[in-house]
Amino acid sequence: MPTRVPFRRTAQTGLVAASLLLTLGASADKPAPREQWHQAAQQQYTALADAAKTLEQSAADYCQSPSETARTTLEADWLAAYRDWQAVRYIQFGPIEQQSRGWQLQFWPDSKNLVGRKINTQLKADAPPTVQDVEQAGVAVQGFPALEYLLYDDAIEKTALDSTNACALTRAVSTHLTHTTQALADDWDAFGQHFETTDGYTHTLLQSAIQSVERLEEKRLANPLGLRGKPANGYRAEAWRSGQSIALMQASLDGINRGLMPGLTALLTSRGHAELAQSVREQLDTILERAAALPAGLAPALDDPASDNPALDNPVLDKKDAFSALQGFYVQVSQLRQLLALDVAAATGLRRGFNSSDGD
Repeated sequence: MPTRVPFRRTAQTGLVAASLLLTLGASADKPAPREQWHQAAQQQYTALADAAKTLEQSAADYCQSPSETARTTLEADWLAAYRDWQAVRYIQFGPIEQQSRGWQLQFWPDSKNLVGRKINTQLKADAPPTVQDVEQAGVAVQGFPALEYLLYDDAIEKTALDSTNACALTRAVSTHLTHTTQALADDWDAFGQHFETTDGYTHTLLQSAIQSVERLEEKRLANPLGLRGKPANGYRAEAWRSGQSIALMQASLDGINRGLMPGLTALLTSRGHAELAQSVREQLDTILERAAALPAGLAPALDDPASDNPALDNPVLDKKDAFSALQGFYVQVSQLRQLLALDVAAATGLRRGFNSSDGD
C-alpha cells in the first residue's frame, strides 16, 4: 500500500494560524471559501458551455464542408470540451444531479458497449437522427463518449461522418451537449446563494472532491491497470478509442487544483492547517507534472509487447517503461487520495463512513 504523505506543523505555523484566526474570527471559513468555490465552479461550468458551443459549430462546419482540416478541428474541439467537463467533474451534487446530467455528458463505465450498440441503431435509422431523437434515445448517445465512437471507433471508417445519418447524429449530439452544458452553467449560477450560505455544503463539496479522486484511483486507473485482481485491460479505461485516458485524468486533477484548492487553502489556513494545504498543493503539482510527461493514452502501455503497436517506438522496452510510469502515477494519485480522505477530512471535521464512495 502506498505510503501516506506526512505533513508537519511547526510552532511558527501554529502561531501564524492562530493569529489569522484572531484576525478573521471564527466565521472566517463562512462564507468566504464557499464563495471562492462557487465562483471557481461557475467559471469552469461557463468554460464548458462555451467549449460545447464551439464543438457544435465545428460539427456543423464539418458536415457542411468535409475536409481534413475541418475534421482535425472537430476532433480538437471535441477533446477541448471533454477536458472542460473533466475539470468540473469533482462537483457531483447540485445541478449536475438533475435529469442525470452527469450521465448525459459521459456514459461510463460502459462494459456492455451500450454506446456502440445505441449509436449503430441511430445510424441505421430510416431518417437522419435529430436532437429530439438523441434526447429520447437515452444517455448512451447523448455525451462525449457517443461522439468519440463516431470519430474514432475502428468499426467506423474515417469517411463515415460524410454519410447523412452519421453527420446528422454528430450534429444532434453536439447540440444536445450545448443545451445540457448551458443549462448547467445557468443553474449553477442560480444555485450560488444557497450554496454560499448553507454551512453543510462545505462538507458536501469536500466529500464530492474526495470521491472524485477515489474514483480516479480505482475505476479510472487501478481497474484497467489490473491492480484489483483482474488482468490489465486497456478497454476498461475511459476514452480508450481516442487514446486520451491520461489526458482526461490530467484535466480532472487540474480542475481540482484550480477549482477546489483556492477555497480549501483558505479554509485550512483559517483552521490552523496551512502546512497541510501546502502539502496537498505540492502533491497535486507532482501528479500534474507526472501526468504531463505520460502519453495521452493508457491502453498502449497494456498491449501485448509482441504486437505491432504504432504508439510505441520500441514495443517491448517502451511498454515496460510506460507501465512503470503509470504505476508511479497511480501511487501518487493514491497518496493524494489519502491526504484528502484522511488528513483534510480530519482537519475540517468531515466524517466519512466506510466505503464512502459508491464503490460500483
